[in-house]
Amino acid sequence: MNQLTVSPQLEAKALSILNAKNPLDLTDFSPVDYFNKLFPNEQSLVSVDNVLEKLEAKIKETNREAERITDIQTIKENQHVEGDLDKAKDAIKELFKQIQDIKSKATQSESMVQNITQDVKSLDYAKRHLTHSVTVLKRLQMLVTAVNQLEDLSKNRQYQDSAQLLQAVVQLMQHFRQYKSVVQIRQLSDRIHRLKSYLEDCVLKEFEQGFSPEGTLVGQAWILHDACLVASVLSDSTQEKMIKRYVDLQLKSYRQIFSRPTEEVSQLDNISRRYAFLKRILKSCSEVNIFPDQWAVNARISEKFCACTKLDLEAVMKNNVPSVQDFLKALQLTIEFESQLTKRFEKNGAFNFEKAISSGFEPYFYLYINAEDATISSMIDSYAQSDIAIANLEDDNTMVVLPSSTDLFYFYKETLVQCSKFSTGKALLDLSKVFAKYLIGYCNKVILGGIATNEKKSIDYFRLASLSLNTADYCSMTTQQLEDKLKEKIDTEYVDQIDFTNEKERFLQAISLCIDAIIKSIDQVLDTQFLQMTRLPWGTMDSVGDQSDYVTQIMDIIKRYTTIIGKTVSNKRYYRTFCDRFAEWLITKYIAQIFRCKPISEIGAEQLLLDTHSIKTLLMDIPSTGSSGDDMPRTIPSSYSRIVSNGILKVEAILKTTMSPIEPPEAFVENYLLLVKDKHIGNFTRILDLKGIRKSDQGPIIDTFQRRVPYHDNLSDNSHMIPPESTPSVHQNTMIPSSITTSFSNIASTAASSIKNNNNVPLGLSPTESARGKLNENFRKLVMTGMAFRKDLQEKRGES
Repeated sequence: MNQLTVSPQLEAKALSILNAKNPLDLTDFSPVDYFNKLFPNEQSLVSVDNVLEKLEAKIKETNREAERITDIQTIKENQHVEGDLDKAKDAIKELFKQIQDIKSKATQSESMVQNITQDVKSLDYAKRHLTHSVTVLKRLQMLVTAVNQLEDLSKNRQYQDSAQLLQAVVQLMQHFRQYKSVVQIRQLSDRIHRLKSYLEDCVLKEFEQGFSPEGTLVGQAWILHDACLVASVLSDSTQEKMIKRYVDLQLKSYRQIFSRPTEEVSQLDNISRRYAFLKRILKSCSEVNIFPDQWAVNARISEKFCACTKLDLEAVMKNNVPSVQDFLKALQLTIEFESQLTKRFEKNGAFNFEKAISSGFEPYFYLYINAEDATISSMIDSYAQSDIAIANLEDDNTMVVLPSSTDLFYFYKETLVQCSKFSTGKALLDLSKVFAKYLIGYCNKVILGGIATNEKKSIDYFRLASLSLNTADYCSMTTQQLEDKLKEKIDTEYVDQIDFTNEKERFLQAISLCIDAIIKSIDQVLDTQFLQMTRLPWGTMDSVGDQSDYVTQIMDIIKRYTTIIGKTVSNKRYYRTFCDRFAEWLITKYIAQIFRCKPISEIGAEQLLLDTHSIKTLLMDIPSTGSSGDDMPRTIPSSYSRIVSNGILKVEAILKTTMSPIEPPEAFVENYLLLVKDKHIGNFTRILDLKGIRKSDQGPIIDTFQRRVPYHDNLSDNSHMIPPESTPSVHQNTMIPSSITTSFSNIASTAASSIKNNNNVPLGLSPTESARGKLNENFRKLVMTGMAFRKDLQEKRGES
């Protein structure tokens, strides 16, 4: 809070005026000096109590003085406030008195105004009533005069003037509806009603006499035109009677000619004559020019014609089912005719000729649907062989999908456009079911059937299988577009019934089946190489050399075919799926073949370990096979790398265990538990069999195994690292890993054909002489690692 600051001179002047002599009132008061003056020495402190009493007395005196001054000031203020309050009360009373005077004068003024305006209102009401009475009398006079004139005109058949006068009478009579309780007005209303009835009879009679029974004009056109004007004023019912009679007369000859369903002229192949007949009728009616434009007589004739024609055509088709050609030709002409009528009468919004006749064709659309069914069926039958031939001829990598797939969907598109012109109702729904049926058929017979019937496992086969995979992917996406187009075209009530989910899922299944077929075919091609592997003397091998010949051949074959697959498969996501499945299959197959090579010596295990490294190098190169330039992946997918690494670790664990010397048994068991990491006695026995240990010699080793197992807490019941003891044949589905859930036999069942085993597969390319003399540095390191591992085992055995 800000403090008011004054100059020392002002303070001194104020103190002199107030006669302030007390030191406490001085501006430069100093407590220390003041107390030093009161107590100059220690002896003066004896008078402290007296000083305190004086100070307390001074404080009390000051308080009393302050209270006195405050009371005086309060009394003065209260006296001033009471005076102001009395003045305010007097002012309010004076104001209230003035308001009462004003209110009294206002009441007097209001009374005077009411007296004045009451007379004005009375005069105004009188004027209004007088004006209304004059108006009613004038209208009554006009109405009576008009009725008299109308009676004279109607008797003289002056219809044009009668129409105008009748309209005026009708309008004037509207003003007298509330006066019908008056006798004269009621009598005049009855007179007008009788006159209208007379006019209606006259105009109807004119129409009866104006046209012959065949609908030909025999009367005077201007009289009939004027009669139509009278009918327009009379009522809608009179107008409708005249139109109906005229329409029936004009279509009478048409009904006589075309209404018999057994006559030749009524058949579908003569449907154009029906439409030409209506065009002649409409031309004749336009030339007559009798009816007002708002009656839309030509449109009414066309409407009745369409209704009759629809019934006639239904009877004709029921009596004699037409051929597909006649049906489609008649339907096409009908749709074009309806379009012409709609365009001609589009200004009259009340008329819509869309499906006015063509809806009668709906029950017989099955003829068209069956024809399309047969056409698509024959197309698919021809696709199976043509695709195989074209795929074998095309080797420039320009083909992405089987040509038949684009041909099929183009035909679907054209058929959909054509059918939607004919019908967007149940017929289009039935056509969609045919589409769905043959999408499944195409998938089974062409996509899967093509690779199932091709027994020759050559480059052409793998190109065909890869194209089939691309085609299944293309068909899955295009089927979704087809479904969207059908939902866009079909009527709203059928939209929910359009569903191609099963077809899209089938194409996705076909992609998986194509991948399985490719892997199965590679399995068959590698039969000879894996057989060569099992025939090598692994139990008596005395040295470790380069990678084995069978590995070189396997690598050449796999690189050759995976290059074709990688270049042909357009969706790299599916090629990665193939790589994952192929890696699992090859590793599983390789492990199974290792157990068929028993017995395996320590040197043999080292050679297999070297071959395993070559297999791993091959697998790690597969994801980039077939890619070039910007398509070359810079890194191997981590998921694929894990599959290969985990699989190779299993192979190395088995081989390293096999490399371990059997003596002492405790060391061998410890190595098994360390590498294989399971306590499954069957797996342990398989390893003993792989090393060539006879059954009679396995007992002590198995006992040692059972004694050592409790000392290891991290062992699984079964690591599933070692395949089952009953080794299947090379082509059995159990050789494919569990991730490949769909066996190739499913292709045979769905495509109605099977792939036959082909054991006469030519050998792969033999390694060159220069390659035989070289040993990769990585191979040497691996061999040295295996030898060091064996040396460590021998040292441990010596120490024990």
